[in-house]
This record gives sequence, structure tokens and C-alpha cells, in this order.
Amino acid sequence: MSAPSLAGARALVLGLGRFGGGLGAARWLLSQGARVTVTDRLPREALVVPATELERAGARLVLGGHEGVDLASTDLLVVNPAVPLSAPLVRAARAAGVPVTSEIALLLERWPGPVLGVTGSNGKSTTVCLAKALLSAAGVEAWEGGNLGGSLLPRLATAGPRTAAVLELSSFMLELLPELGLGPDVAIVLNVTPNHLDRHGTMDAYTAAKAGILVRARAAVLNADDPRTSIMGLGRPLRALRFGVAGRDRDLGVDPAGHLVDASGRRVVASSEVPLPGRMNRVDLAAAILAAGELLDDRERVLAAVPAALSGFRPPAHRLQLVDERLGVRWIDDSVSTTPESTAASLEAIGGPCLLVAGGHDKGLDPRPLLDAARGRARIVLTVGEQGGPLAMALNREGIPAEQVHTVEAAVLRAARLARVGDTVLLSPGYSSHDQFANYEARAEAFARAVARLALSPPAEEC
Repeated sequence: MSAPSLAGARALVLGLGRFGGGLGAARWLLSQGARVTVTDRLPREALVVPATELERAGARLVLGGHEGVDLASTDLLVVNPAVPLSAPLVRAARAAGVPVTSEIALLLERWPGPVLGVTGSNGKSTTVCLAKALLSAAGVEAWEGGNLGGSLLPRLATAGPRTAAVLELSSFMLELLPELGLGPDVAIVLNVTPNHLDRHGTMDAYTAAKAGILVRARAAVLNADDPRTSIMGLGRPLRALRFGVAGRDRDLGVDPAGHLVDASGRRVVASSEVPLPGRMNRVDLAAAILAAGELLDDRERVLAAVPAALSGFRPPAHRLQLVDERLGVRWIDDSVSTTPESTAASLEAIGGPCLLVAGGHDKGLDPRPLLDAARGRARIVLTVGEQGGPLAMALNREGIPAEQVHTVEAAVLRAARLARVGDTVLLSPGYSSHDQFANYEARAEAFARAVARLALSPPAEEC
């Protein structure tokens, strides 16, 4: 796909972020010979590491606000996904006729090979990793990017026409793509459940953002069990394939025994071949197989690659990840779970007796899926964070034992006292981490550190 040269272009990157969300785009723009200005409302002291790197590379920085930004001398505005398109500077740029783009749009304009995109409220990272593993096992060079694995812009220099990009695409990343006519060749929409309503406002707006992944797709892999996902693509000139729980209208489904079966009921992947816990991971695998098969136009080749792809496969970090197993108790990190639906799926995957650590920042989501899943699956729920109190009260009203313990560290200590041989202690918060932590990774690290300290100083027995 041809795209204009950026040499000499005056590019403005809006939103650097504490963790360098705009760093990859700014760094790549500089490598292309663009004259780059980076602006962020945060002060320099909050952005020291990425700001210092970009200044050394030749970028101009406007921090602590946008005073000093001159749109009249800007050829291109590159918006960080964390910045809403309703932001005043974005609106001003549009009014001034300045083209607005994003890191993922710059990539899609220039990627020379096939692109597989994955979106959904839950399961994106696992599905991206599965799709990449399937393509690699089938003999295709494949790289992951988007929300997972960092920017692929630097890889453009060595990517060829057969190099596949497998992209995790959030609703924030997708918002801009329809107006630019950009998107993946094959798209997976895993599910659409309430999330990010503080940004999108309504479920309809959030669903529309997710549906943006289909703007130029030739094939869409859709969840037949999800009412919002299953109707996407209607009226579009694309090939639609369905996955989910096994049924006649599923091109690939998961039956009650955990086998993957095709629309005729023929078993194509045995349950014993899938070393992943829970039905949700098998449903994600079904979606990945269908999408990889469409990308290569050869599903049988992908099915033949399943054993090699799953051999040694590990889910992404912080997704049902075993932290420790000692004295007959498993400690599982599922910190990536930031919605009640995701925690419900993780509880189903764990299966056995469980002590659940849940709670965090409220995004305005209904906790009902978490409450329903905890009943009968969690012996006790230890609640943390901003929503720890309300969540504990809601659980207790439902007859589900719950204690508010405030912090992840306190939850680990309390769980260590309560756990029995055969139990699992599951950190699956169902809420954002942004009340007590910078991100879900930091929350996971706090959990792992607290578990590691148990080996040094086991909790005292209660009287």
C-alpha cells in the first residue's frame, strides 16, 4: 500500500503519556525525516524518561499543556489512542484542515503484507497470541502489534509482502480508522460487553467503535453467541464466519467436552490437544483458527498446524498466569481482567474451589456477571480498591461471603490464612487498576511480590 513520504513533514504528536504511548510513533516519524513536535497536558516531571529520549532524538516538546503549539505550521496531527477525538486540539486541527491520523493508521497505510486484526471486550491478547502461533506453525512469518507487543512501525523496514501482522485493536485505536478507510484484511470480533463507557458514553457508541474493524475487511470472524457481535457485518461485502459454543450455525464451535467441532459436528481439534484452561480459551482458539485460515485461504493447513502451535504455548502475561504453587495452594494472576464479564469467564476456567481477589476503579460497569459467577465458585471474595466496599456489600447481599481488605497485599495475607489444600487464590479484579496502580501490570507485580514474601514470612495463625 503506497503512502506519502514524511520526509520534511511537520508532524505534531498529541499525547506522549507516562508510559510513552506516543513514543513509538514519534520515534518512527523522526526516523522518516519528519520534524516532530510532541505535546502533552502532563508536566515534564511526569514524563521524564520518554521526554528525554525524544529530545535527544531531535523532537520538540510542549508539555504541561498545549500552549505554544502552532497548528498553522503543522502538516499532520498524530493522536495517541488515549486522547479522545473530541479533545479541543483535535477539533481545532480538523477546523484548520490539518489531517488527523494515529500510530495504527500510519502502520496500516504502509504494511506490505496481510493483516489480521482482533478486537473485543475480553480475550484479545490471548487470541492475538494464538493466531500468531498458528500462522508461524503454518510457515508464515508473523508479528504481533497494536495493543500487544508495541508498535510495528519500526518493522516496516524489513517486512515483506508475505509478512503477516496480527494486531490487537482496542476501541480507542479503531475510532479513527473508518473515516480513513483503513483496517485489517481479516477481522475477529470476539465479544462486546460494557466497557470504556466513560470514554464512549453509550453501548451503541462503544459497539460502533468496535465495528470499525470491519471497514475494509474481506472476511469477518464473529462470535455467534454474542448478540451485538453476531449481527456485525450484515449488509457489508465480506465473508462472515461464526464461532462460539458448538451449534449448526457455527463454522467452528466448542462442544460440552471441550472439543472443537465444525458446522457438521465433526471433531477437528480434540480437547486433549488444547493445554489451555476454560471454555473461553477454546472459543478464542476457534476464532484464531478461522481467521488464520481465512488469511491464508487454507483452513486445513492451519488445522494441521494446531499441535505445533499449541506445543509450549503460554497465554499472555497476567492472564490466568500461575505465580506460585506452595503447600497445596495455587496463586493465579489474572490482573488483566478489568471487566466483570472477564472475571466471570476466569472463574469458570478455574473450576475448583477458589478465593477471589476483586475490585478496583469503577468504570460504571454492572457487577452482575461477577456476582453470578462468584456464587458457587468462590469460597470467599476479598475486595480491594475504590470499589472494594460496595462490591463486598453487593456480594454479601447475594449470600456470597466477602470481606473488604482494601489492598492487594492485605488480600494475599488474608488469603494465605484462609486457603486450604486444593484451593486457588485468583487475582481477577473485574475492575480497572487506576485507583491504586498505574496499570494492571503494576497491580500484578504487587500481587506477585506479596505472594513471594509469604515464603519468607508465612502469615501468623489467627487465634
